[in-house]
Amino acid sequence: MIKKMVNKRVVKKRSVTFTKSKSISTGIATKCKPKKWPAPKKSFKCKGRKRVIRKTELSRASAFRALASTPQSATPGQDIQVRYQNEVLDVNNEYNPLTSTFRPQRSGVYSLVATVAFFSETPPLNVFLTIRVNGIDQISDFEVFSSFAGLIDASGIIPLNAGDTVRVFVSFSGEGEGNIVIAQRTLTRFEGARIR
Repeated sequence: MIKKMVNKRVVKKRSVTFTKSKSISTGIATKCKPKKWPAPKKSFKCKGRKRVIRKTELSRASAFRALASTPQSATPGQDIQVRYQNEVLDVNNEYNPLTSTFRPQRSGVYSLVATVAFFSETPPLNVFLTIRVNGIDQISDFEVFSSFAGLIDASGIIPLNAGDTVRVFVSFSGEGEGNIVIAQRTLTRFEGARIR
């Protein structure tokens, strides 16, 4: 048998090129060759369109805010942990209101703020507020108050590793031995967010 090529044509469909050839003796034979597409561009320009935030991007976010829901009594000369029981915001479920502890799930650079409002029976009063990471002072503030009430805050930007424990402590000292009460609501708060 002698094979002669009578007709040859190329049909293109989607990502596969079909070559059809007709021979006298065999009929129609179909050969399949994969088509090579250029690699997709990694970036594109998007003018006038809204950016859609995906769930994966939200899971990468980290932010929390907690308030003191009840007054807390303090004794001069003691180092006490401030309780922030009212969780207002917790984007990634990293803050525990029962222990007033923040534990980041991802390492990064965090901005943290802690404030404590208080009332004292016997001024003047020395107040030391600190944010501790794994039991070590990282951000702190010291102030002397001569009035019966005061507000102290400590804030800063620090690197945190995944799983670090972040807590707020305050200590009072002074000439008097009177009772000190840490106020509740928005004046006493602990908040933070990952910025990088």
